[in-house]
Amino acid sequence: MICLKLDENFSPRLTEVFIASGFDTHSVLEESLSGAPDETIYETCIRENRCLVTFDTDFCNILNYPADETRGIIVVRPNRPITLASIRIIADQIIQLLQERNPEGCLWVLEPDRLRIRKSRKKD
Repeated sequence: MICLKLDENFSPRLTEVFIASGFDTHSVLEESLSGAPDETIYETCIRENRCLVTFDTDFCNILNYPADETRGIIVVRPNRPITLASIRIIADQIIQLLQERNPEGCLWVLEPDRLRIRKSRKKD
């Protein structure tokens, strides 16, 4: 089972959408981690074995936040302006992608017209 942590960009109500689709999902907002440093969010995801889902492009920096050590990092780069309806569509896209593949050890960058995946370079 893929376990997720939704960053503060996602309404805690969306947690239920992911749970209904079979994903063990926590919200940064529900855990009082809103406004916490990125390092804290990253380390919490590692400790809890959760894939981070965020709009924060700082997590694209693989030197500061190597996805190799995680259950995955999904960075969403949506069209602007962002609305509640567009975030729900993004959530549905993420759910579909997660049903098709596992993000473990990878950085996914989800853009409106494509998904870029940077795979782990760990040696077996």
